[in-house]
Amino acid sequence: MTLTPARSTEIANARGGAPIRLFLGGATMPDAETMAQLEQLSATAGVSHPVAVLPDIHRKGGNSSPTGTCFATTDTLVPRAVDTGICCGIRVIRTGLEARVFTPGVMDALFGELMATVPVVEHAEDVLSEGEVRDILLRGGAWSRERYGLDDDEMSRIEDAGTMPTDTDDPDAILAAIPGKALRKGRRGYGTIGAGNHFLELQEVTEVLDESLARELGLRLGDTVFMLHTGSRGVGSKTMKAQFEELDARWRTPESPSPIYALPADSEDGRRFARAVSAVSNFGFANRIAITERLREAARRTLHEPSLRLPLLVDCAHVSIKAERWNGQTVWIHRNGGSRALPPSASLGHPRFATTGQPIPIPGSMGDASYIGVAAEGAVQTYHSVNHGAGRVLDKPEATAKYSTADVQREMYEKGIRLYRYGAGDIAEQAPGSFKDISQVVQAMRAHALATLVVRLKPLATLKG
Repeated sequence: MTLTPARSTEIANARGGAPIRLFLGGATMPDAETMAQLEQLSATAGVSHPVAVLPDIHRKGGNSSPTGTCFATTDTLVPRAVDTGICCGIRVIRTGLEARVFTPGVMDALFGELMATVPVVEHAEDVLSEGEVRDILLRGGAWSRERYGLDDDEMSRIEDAGTMPTDTDDPDAILAAIPGKALRKGRRGYGTIGAGNHFLELQEVTEVLDESLARELGLRLGDTVFMLHTGSRGVGSKTMKAQFEELDARWRTPESPSPIYALPADSEDGRRFARAVSAVSNFGFANRIAITERLREAARRTLHEPSLRLPLLVDCAHVSIKAERWNGQTVWIHRNGGSRALPPSASLGHPRFATTGQPIPIPGSMGDASYIGVAAEGAVQTYHSVNHGAGRVLDKPEATAKYSTADVQREMYEKGIRLYRYGAGDIAEQAPGSFKDISQVVQAMRAHALATLVVRLKPLATLKG
């Protein structure tokens, strides 16, 4: 049976500018403050295509644009449309092992070793030279491939093979966009997971929703995967904050109350900003690759299986600004909390995803189910993008006011999920009750033909800051 996609709800902006299209299904409508931010965004000069609002839409304190938004521009860039955590993203690593292999003792040993080798914030000493940090910023996935001997299959599963294109091959021009403090952060921040909503989770496939696609993706009932969520760390945030500070001074007008503005992509500032985004994206991909290598080493030692592979299923970013082909034209796609999702028609020639479409991870809260799907043809409506998770119903301050650390620990214990923590942040911020119902969110994705759901995942153990 062919699913007829639900119609998006289109809202004309009273301030003028582009319309706002809501892809929510049964998910919660944005509140008044979020709608005000969406109107502000869509009224920005240069935003001519509709702003797509994904099912996980929510506000994030300190951000000018809501998480769960995607839009395209022809020849302008909108820097503050995205978070400072450029190339924050998710990768899924298959194990080929059934859940019963991961006994409590095995999980304790495995996650204990990971906590010893993958710090939350930074390593105690430099793990990279400044020259290596610069090389990663320039070559990202290509640098990582050489360092770890990664094969063609693995590289094909990483968005843009982990190396973002720029308008120039001049390394000095690219690195000129990166502040010195960001370079210094990279020397100890490489191979770190980060606090907040970043995580590494062991999950069991508890339901197969599409047998054929699951078989093609190598996902079997009862098997386990690891889902990793982290990004470009201090390298990205330091770079973006420095870029925002410089651009605000030149492009924000005193008479405008809006912090959001556009700049020409072909201006000197536009080219410098795009180079900065590309460079720190390279670091984000390299960071996830480094953590995966640590995970593989730890799993082989813990399970006494030196030949254990742990192959990559997919790695995609969900905070990005980059030029892509969409609907036969080259546009600048801005994704703030939106994963790139290429359906089969946009994956022609891809060695793995041409028939299935790109796999997409859809994490719930740490106490709820997650899903793996594949991009469906309806994703063209959202600039080949899907939501990157469940989305919040409570911002972090609201969550900490309602929940305590003890509440979260008790809930995880009662659900049989092992919680491993560095203790670097307030876990109450990540209380499962502060997130939307993931089942409603994924049903909205199905209703709008943004994704085909492949498997449902149950968390077994999660590592959090």
